[in-house]
Amino acid sequence: MSTVRVAVVVSHPIQHFCPQYTSWSVIDDVSLRVFFASRSGLTAYKDKNFDRVVQWEGINLDFPHEFLPGAEHRELGTDIDAPGLEARLEAFRPDVIVGYGYSQPLQRRVIDWSKATNTPIFMILDSELRSPRSHARRLAKAALLPRILKRIDRFLTVGDANEAYLRNYGVTDERFVRCFFPIDVNALDKVLTTRDLVRKQVREAYEIPEDHHVVLKVGKFVSWKRQIDLVECSNQLDAANKVTVVLAGTGPEEAKLRARAKRQGVGGVLFAGFVPPAKLFELYCASDIYVHCSEVEPHSLAISEAIYCGLPVVVSSHCGSYGPSDDVRTGLNGIVYPCADVGALSRAITSIVSSPQRRTEMGAASAEIARIHQRLAHGRALRQAIDSLPTRSARP
Repeated sequence: MSTVRVAVVVSHPIQHFCPQYTSWSVIDDVSLRVFFASRSGLTAYKDKNFDRVVQWEGINLDFPHEFLPGAEHRELGTDIDAPGLEARLEAFRPDVIVGYGYSQPLQRRVIDWSKATNTPIFMILDSELRSPRSHARRLAKAALLPRILKRIDRFLTVGDANEAYLRNYGVTDERFVRCFFPIDVNALDKVLTTRDLVRKQVREAYEIPEDHHVVLKVGKFVSWKRQIDLVECSNQLDAANKVTVVLAGTGPEEAKLRARAKRQGVGGVLFAGFVPPAKLFELYCASDIYVHCSEVEPHSLAISEAIYCGLPVVVSSHCGSYGPSDDVRTGLNGIVYPCADVGALSRAITSIVSSPQRRTEMGAASAEIARIHQRLAHGRALRQAIDSLPTRSARP
């Protein structure tokens, strides 16, 4: 088999995608190059939703890559673009190109170039139909998206809700290759090899007794993440349940959340602050249940990490991570409750807390599902997508 040259075009180095590029770069007969439009992510920047300056650690660019002209001065945003992209792609001459969505001018440039050069294009996006949208926005998408999406050769889909979204705009199943979003499995595996010790150390650091059930939520403190529901849930739970809710993150809603929590700390709501990824992996190990209560959440990476760590998951009905072949499968490794229904959320958490056997079985199912999904994300799906392409005519 001849070598397939694969170009990936992405806005900037993103922590959870870089390990995937490392995996893709060692696939047999694949020659990979990743093109970054900006250097943001490698240097500190202000994240308005975290409400702080963020410096991501551990981003390794140990795969073939290059930064597009002007990357050092280019800021992130929905309007990001890189006019020098075409020349760099022409120099690389890919056989396949991978892009991310259609909203950025950068990605629309990718699509245009792929069609002009007869180069097959794969698209990754996490859009779904579960989050509320205005009538005007739905009408606009119905008019525009079918014309954009028909130009894409394959979609590296991230889950059931994502595929339902694409079908809604005219994409047929033969253009789907299930890929899932990647997580840093190597870093997680290192932590999991000493899981019991890590669990003990983290609980001691937070002064959480071993007989307490830790319910974890990771995310920026913004209104649509709805941490307020977990706070209200904690307020309603009887202290005899020995449940400690841990909120990992920061953001503009923090003062409101603290004010609403009747009990703070062990036995109530414990605010862990901004937790860097390496420490976050340890926090998963110290937890018993993961909860994601967002009203807008296409496909949560935190959920993917939580199930890899073998946690049962409770998710709101607006999340895009549940379905019969997705990260969270109702009754098997998780529970779905109506978004914003605090009573239903409390019952879901209590049903898992009250049954150690159920918690163990759901956790084992999570770990098994996660490993299958990450094998797809870290190479198998890309290989399948390439192999599924028909013979293409020569580039003009």
